Amino acid sequence: MTNSKIRIEENGRFQFDFSALDYVWEFHDVVAKTALSDVDFITETNEEVLFIEYKNANIQNAVNPDAMLQKIKHETFYHKIARKFYDSLLLFWARNGNENNLPIVYVLIIEHPILDKKLRKQLKLKIEKQLPFRLDDPLIEKQVISSFDVMDLKEWEERFPQVVISAVE
Repeated sequence: MTNSKIRIEENGRFQFDFSALDYVWEFHDVVAKTALSDVDFITETNEEVLFIEYKNANIQNAVNPDAMLQKIKHETFYHKIARKFYDSLLLFWARNGNENNLPIVYVLIIEHPILDKKLRKQLKLKIEKQLPFRLDDPLIEKQVISSFDVMDLKEWEERFPQVVISAVE
C-alpha cells in the first residue's frame, strides 16, 4: 500500500485521483500471497465508504475486448465480483476501517463498447443477489453493505466527482 492518493489501475491506462478524500487503500500486496481477493480501491467520502472494482475493455488496442463479454456470461464472474467485496471487507474491518460507521457502497465500474445501461442493470441484479443485503439477525449491529451499483465512467463522474478518473498521459 502506497501513500500516494493518485493510483494507476492494473492495466496502467487510467489513473484514479483520490486527492479530495482523506485516504485510499489498496490490499493488492496483502492478498497476493493468500487465497483472498480484493477490490481495486477503498476510500471514504463525507457520506459513505466506497469499495471500487474497475474493469475496462473499452481501451484503444485492447488485446481481447470480447473476453469481458465471455466472462459476464458465466456465474463464476458474479461469484468473483462478490467475493472481492467479502474479502476486502474482512481486511477493511481488520484494519479498523469505517470508524465513523458510514454506509458501505460497492461500485463496479465497467467499460465495454456494447455494455449499455440495460446490460449493466442486469449485471447489477445478478451480482447483488450474491451480496449480504438481507442479513436478519439482532446480533448483527453494523450494516454490512448499503448499496451496490454497476456503472460506466460517465455515470461514475456524475455520482462521485470527488474521485477523478482519467487516462494516463
